[in-house]
Amino acid sequence: MTIKPENYNLISVTPITGALGAEIGGIDVSKPIDEKTCQELHRAYSDYQVLMFRNQNLTAKAFADFVSQFGTLRPSTYSKPREDHPLVTPLVRRADVPKGRRNHGDEWHVDNSPEECPSGALALYCVQAPPWGGDTMFASLYYAYENLSEDMKQMCERLIVLHSRAGMFGPDGRGGPGKKSLIHPGMEERMDPARIRDMAKETPHPLVCVHPVTGRKFLYVTGSYSVRFQGMAVEESKPLIDYLNAQVARPENTCRLRWTSNALMIADNRCTQHYAVNDYAGFHREMMRIELMGERPFGPAMPKAQISEAAVA
Repeated sequence: MTIKPENYNLISVTPITGALGAEIGGIDVSKPIDEKTCQELHRAYSDYQVLMFRNQNLTAKAFADFVSQFGTLRPSTYSKPREDHPLVTPLVRRADVPKGRRNHGDEWHVDNSPEECPSGALALYCVQAPPWGGDTMFASLYYAYENLSEDMKQMCERLIVLHSRAGMFGPDGRGGPGKKSLIHPGMEERMDPARIRDMAKETPHPLVCVHPVTGRKFLYVTGSYSVRFQGMAVEESKPLIDYLNAQVARPENTCRLRWTSNALMIADNRCTQHYAVNDYAGFHREMMRIELMGERPFGPAMPKAQISEAAVA
């Protein structure tokens, strides 16, 4: 699929890599955006999946108002909102955090894939960037699927993956061998018994999905959240899941965003994975974060009509 950045008239579009990602210029997102410019932004979002806007001076409200043009805002599942907006959450790593402590998102993943309707998008606004480090990497799930062999594509299209938070955070959210803890200082009171039970829940999604806007197929494997295939044990599933996650993270499928203060990013959470690089110990990094509502993933193994009928029943 060939994308031509010169086909935009009201915004400037500079691709980051051949797979995904673009820097958008010629726009102040704190001001009202006319319909034609908004259409170009939506087209760029579909074309590149990850958009970066630099030098934007935003309050939490202005950030939320702009992001809401891409969908309906939703509350974050495990983070408290900021005091100045109920749907904007802080994402802060202080300079005094000990070196070696893991941070949010420091492995390849898709946000909230264990939910029936995972987040449709995520957006970040950088309040304060470290002088270096703290980049965010993205990988295209479109390219991960399209670069498979034809026989592998056909096999994957028959499979359903079970997604669980326990795959990343352990059965009680407190981590374990090879896993990270979801419970951070100040969040203990949010881990009530119902949330702990939710850790072990397994939610089925098709391994190959169809994007509801572009119609392109993508490989819906989501890092450690993808625990096994339906009808198979973890041990049987692991070799193929590991292979597919490695396929996603191939360098030619990725882009890397360098953060600067006052930069805004919005990414399609349906067809990308992302990775928060943890290499800025000793520096303060502060973000505002927003999630958008998403729909139930569908694909050849779980057609949209079948999912809709199940929801009605």
